[in-house]
Amino acid sequence: MFALGPLSFAAPLALAGLLALPALWFLLRATPPAPRRAVFPPLRLLMGAPDDAETPQHAPWWLILFRLLIAALIIIALARPVWTPAAVETETRPSLLVLDNGWTAASAWDDMRREAERLIDQADRDGRAIAVTGTASSGNAPLPVRLGNADAARRQLETLSPQPWPADRDAAAERLRNARDAGQLDSPLAVTWLSDGLNSGDATSLAQTLSGLGRLRIIEPDSGRAALGLAPPEAAADGLTVEVRRAATDLPRTAGVTALGSDGRAIARRDVTFEAGSGIASATLSLPLDLRNRIASLRLDGTSTAGSVHLLGDSWQRPRVGLIELTASEGQPLLSDLHYIQSALAPRAELIRGTLDDLLAAEPSVLVMTDDARSDDPRIAEFIDNGGVLIRFAGPRLAARGDALLPVDLRQGGRLFGGALNWEEPQTLAPFPDTSPFAGLPVDRNATVDRQVLAQPGSATPDRVWARLDDGTPLVTAERRARGWIVLFHVTASPEWSDLPLTGLFPRMLQRLMGLARSGTASSPANGAWVLDRALDAEGQLAPAPASARPIPAQAFETTAPSPVSPPGVYRLGSVSAALNVVARDTRMVPLPRNLPGAEFAGLDGPRVSHFDAPLLATALILLAMDILIALALAGRLPVRLGGTAAAVLIALTILPGAPMADAQDSDPDAYALEAALSLRFAYVRTGNAQTDGRSEAGLAGLGREITRRSAMEPDTPMGIDIETDPLLFFPMIYWPVSTDVQPLSPETAEKVSAYLQSGGLIVFDTQDADVAMLRTGAPHPGLVTLLESIDIPPLAQIPPDHVLTRTFYLLQDFPGRFSGSPVWVEANPDGASRDGTSGVIIGANDWASAWARNANGEAMVPVEGGDRQREMAYRFGVNIAMYALTGNYKADQVHVPEILERLGQ
Repeated sequence: MFALGPLSFAAPLALAGLLALPALWFLLRATPPAPRRAVFPPLRLLMGAPDDAETPQHAPWWLILFRLLIAALIIIALARPVWTPAAVETETRPSLLVLDNGWTAASAWDDMRREAERLIDQADRDGRAIAVTGTASSGNAPLPVRLGNADAARRQLETLSPQPWPADRDAAAERLRNARDAGQLDSPLAVTWLSDGLNSGDATSLAQTLSGLGRLRIIEPDSGRAALGLAPPEAAADGLTVEVRRAATDLPRTAGVTALGSDGRAIARRDVTFEAGSGIASATLSLPLDLRNRIASLRLDGTSTAGSVHLLGDSWQRPRVGLIELTASEGQPLLSDLHYIQSALAPRAELIRGTLDDLLAAEPSVLVMTDDARSDDPRIAEFIDNGGVLIRFAGPRLAARGDALLPVDLRQGGRLFGGALNWEEPQTLAPFPDTSPFAGLPVDRNATVDRQVLAQPGSATPDRVWARLDDGTPLVTAERRARGWIVLFHVTASPEWSDLPLTGLFPRMLQRLMGLARSGTASSPANGAWVLDRALDAEGQLAPAPASARPIPAQAFETTAPSPVSPPGVYRLGSVSAALNVVARDTRMVPLPRNLPGAEFAGLDGPRVSHFDAPLLATALILLAMDILIALALAGRLPVRLGGTAAAVLIALTILPGAPMADAQDSDPDAYALEAALSLRFAYVRTGNAQTDGRSEAGLAGLGREITRRSAMEPDTPMGIDIETDPLLFFPMIYWPVSTDVQPLSPETAEKVSAYLQSGGLIVFDTQDADVAMLRTGAPHPGLVTLLESIDIPPLAQIPPDHVLTRTFYLLQDFPGRFSGSPVWVEANPDGASRDGTSGVIIGANDWASAWARNANGEAMVPVEGGDRQREMAYRFGVNIAMYALTGNYKADQVHVPEILERLGQ
């Protein structure tokens, strides 16, 4: 390789062709252009006239220079010039490429993949062997790591993708050592580790292995593309506190956290801000209990990784629990019992203390009754029959006399240590049966029982006994009563009869019982294992469970880490659900240490080697095409005569950067009108926000391509309009994205918009905020109110099931866009308008343009919350809108054939 400083040539012998340029100059000068021939009938008049015509002896000098430039470009391109910055060294060794592909790499995966492709292409150009491997398992047997050609490396790269669990760098290091020992990796190598930038504890082991294979270079994403993790939320008095984690950097960063319900709609949203140098940011979502219990997941805005989502299982639901207290006329309440119950339930429930009248008015889902607060009030039985849960604790009064609100019949007198029915020593708990809601909880041997109330043997059937003592006597019994439950602890809620309230097992048992208020059942599979229902994929979306997933034993669920056999997601044990997330409470996100053995660090945006052969050849081909046109023009074979000066000017204008084109819409209104009127076009209202306008244009363009593919319509490219100055009547449909800060329309513009609607036009108003619309708690969109106040629009109603929009092309009942579930509004009585029974407006918040938008390569520009299926339904609704704009109530008439025939007869 021949080098001139940073510029080098991979095929320097090709530069010898430059020596032939002088000879080519003389050759081109000696070859005149072809003579021009003209037919002139009266030749006889010219017979004998002197012939003073001149034939050029050679091509014009500027054309010769132009052709020499083309030849020079081709010669230099064949020499394969390479520009190598001073910070980049030329590599001649075989390459090893290692990619982190755990969940923390997902946010920067596209950039990491492009860098890997660039490195493979570089090895291919240099003729070097290369091997590729990842650090996270996909659940299948890993492919062997061996050096091969670039095509094999590209195929290996295709098999790698981010996984929704952490990388296993120790396993990757072991595979590399095995490959080295087997002779599949020859040292020394040029080793590149495309890292996620985080230290998971096994980074040192992998770095030692890689540096032992050759010179190690670690490439990390910048802080703006680094992973963010959503930690488990903490219950707060007025809502919940969320915590977002990252590897601490010197740059501040802001992220949004959205709480979503099970239907995917936003319930609350808050921004969290990382201070410079901080790795933790937190915020509180203030919500009433009813809304808090509807939260199914928390998600970080703007990033799609498994760690940016935190799923909430049944354990997060905070039921409203009423603690029954006595009134003054009934005696003093036993405060100690309620104190232990309140301490156990406070982190997981909203507790209300009061009389039975006060509690029933608050509509709790669980009532807790201690022995001294026992009551035979018939409203308690009614509460249970309607689906409520009554949790009772025993005591001296219950031991003396039972009542009807018990799951089993009791013996009178009870059993105590040192009594008639005594134990020689206090009893401990036996392991919980698999059919108990307490299954999987570890038994605390410090929980000893000194006294209990005893159940009659015939009534304590196995299905009613949820916990026993070592001697087999029941400790917790339960019975389903109508739609509700009665649960009895055969001991007091205070340490008077047992040590159970003093242990950590007591709050966990009560927490399991809170699930009865939601699921209505406490049964569990006999095998006592959590089974994956829906898995969380690498992009943070719920998907079907992969084949590699295995059930998780109940006793091991809380300590299980996400992996190919235990993917993150929603698990079920009977009717109870629980979530396994990739970011746990003890997960720490720490940057890679800079003292890794033998490592050099670089960024994804660092200096790169540049190759100029392809751009030079492309430029030469363009100039060759120009040369052909110039030659034809000089020979008179083009309809436009091109003189030498004009040709030179043409060449100069082609090579020099072009001047910006003026907007035809601004410079020539007639040209704008012709462009809009001579073909079918949809329009969008320009808002002044570049991102919103870009999505509107891309969305209508994508919808137009789908309409062309699926129907006989062929819409042309969409046009952006200024609602204040541009005419509207050329467009059958106008898409109007509405922001919250939109300005009111001027009287002239409002009159123009109203006239457009009355003349048969259709405007689709899209507030694009269905994901956060619930946060307005019923208040209308402020920007939409501002617009509609100045436009003459009749009363609105949600699209009824039989509306013509539901069947203009596709049969639809849902109208999703990027989001779904938000109502869509049309005119309530279009038959009263002058548009032949069609609505002039469609109003929604589902962000249809983002769902329709595709880039030049046909790839979706914006993710859709419901995936490809929801995007397809969005396209179908878009086709229906276009058909509705062009055909009006045609489809409505088709279902009434007799009326159509009658009209034709009239």
